[in-house]
Amino acid sequence: MNALRTVMIIAAMAAATLASPFAAAHASLKSSNPAAGATVDASPNEVTLTFNEKVEPAFSSITIADSQGKNVAPDKAKVDASNPAILRLPVPALASGTYTVNWAVAGHDGHRRKGDFKFSVK
Repeated sequence: MNALRTVMIIAAMAAATLASPFAAAHASLKSSNPAAGATVDASPNEVTLTFNEKVEPAFSSITIADSQGKNVAPDKAKVDASNPAILRLPVPALASGTYTVNWAVAGHDGHRRKGDFKFSVK
């Protein structure tokens, strides 16, 4: 019985070890301003992305492209000093049209996540 118990304990520990990387949460986008798919009346001053956890500044970015694929926001995104789960990018005045926001972040676990969404300016 002791041998069976030992094998079961070792198997349980191995399963827990193998499953632990999958249990770790990754940074995921909770909300954005402007919101994904939104049509805004005027150009926003900045794009703000809020994640479910703190993001690492060195590995986090936002780019905004117009309908031709041209980058329209030359500045770099910065993590909010008062809330490190928020990433902000200043935006110059945008003309009417549709824009694509591309983002990439790394959370506390070091895994990089990325995504994109569109918004329009009237």
